[in-house]
Amino acid sequence: METVYFYCAAIGGGILVLQVLLLLIGGDADADTDLAPEIDVSDVSTGADVFLQLSLKTAIAFFTFFGLAGLAALEAELSTTWALTIATGSGCVAFYLVAYLMRLLASLRSDGTLDLHKAIGLSARVYLRIPESLGGVGKITVTLQGRTVTHKAVTAGGEIPTGSEVVIRGIRGAGTFEVSLPPQEK
Repeated sequence: METVYFYCAAIGGGILVLQVLLLLIGGDADADTDLAPEIDVSDVSTGADVFLQLSLKTAIAFFTFFGLAGLAALEAELSTTWALTIATGSGCVAFYLVAYLMRLLASLRSDGTLDLHKAIGLSARVYLRIPESLGGVGKITVTLQGRTVTHKAVTAGGEIPTGSEVVIRGIRGAGTFEVSLPPQEK
């Protein structure tokens, strides 16, 4: 049984070290190969269901800690049954922790897509003058979701010159805001 523990620890640990080295030199160690891609655990809420997240990282964690704990238990002169129990328990704990951490990391992802509806009610600055009565398109600059972006803008009121502050009132068409002067500047 010692040979099984040794190979599990050596192979799992070797792959783990290789992943860390690839990460340090800029390789694609972040890409994870799913061993069970048909299982979606994005909305898993119970701890037991995390075990369904079988991936290369979780398998490596299981085998590495299974082997290390088994070797340590045999070194402590525990019986084969106790060594197997401790090795399996350690592997399962490592599996669960890595799966949990991977889920936490996945929840930090953001696609970066701007939601233009969040701009309604915000102040913006006119970048290119906006013609009166929906007679043409100007441009505004607005800070939206932590980014400063420039978008087309129209107004139903009078012409709005470059540099004026406006309020975004709605969305007209794809990526075009309807704006007006704030109440104090009318």
